Amino acid sequence: MRGLHRASANDRSRIEDFQRAAYARTESIVGARAIPLEWDYGRILQECEVWLDERDGLLMGVLILRMLEGALFLESIATAPEVAGSGLGRALLEATFERARELGVHRVELITNSLNPALSWYKRKGFTVDLEEVQPGRTVIHMSMPVQDGLNRLRQKNAGSQLS
Repeated sequence: MRGLHRASANDRSRIEDFQRAAYARTESIVGARAIPLEWDYGRILQECEVWLDERDGLLMGVLILRMLEGALFLESIATAPEVAGSGLGRALLEATFERARELGVHRVELITNSLNPALSWYKRKGFTVDLEEVQPGRTVIHMSMPVQDGLNRLRQKNAGSQLS
């Protein structure tokens, strides 16, 4: 995928600014702070793989992945508001499944707010709900999908994404 590369500690403030802009729409819909905006990005950059999609020097997407025992956890998949609906989210999701395959894990997991419009997008992509966890001010939906299922579903319409 054009422009996808690993972030460094030097990208921290850019990532924080990007995440605030990318999640503003979600926050207004769900009426609560987006989970990725509660994070310490210094720690995220140390503990996770953070991938950036840049085009013509502009940040268009951020993908944050955490290795768990037996699974790859999709911490955040965010696109710039101006590219919403362009297919970039799908490409980043495909890159997630490709990375999981490379790491030898068999499942991709994520969480989202029950009110997040992305919940229906994840379901359309093939994720299933594993658990609904009621927390103060929100219900967190835990979802997952086997890696091979994700690769098969996403490759049907979008070929060739690779992390580099």
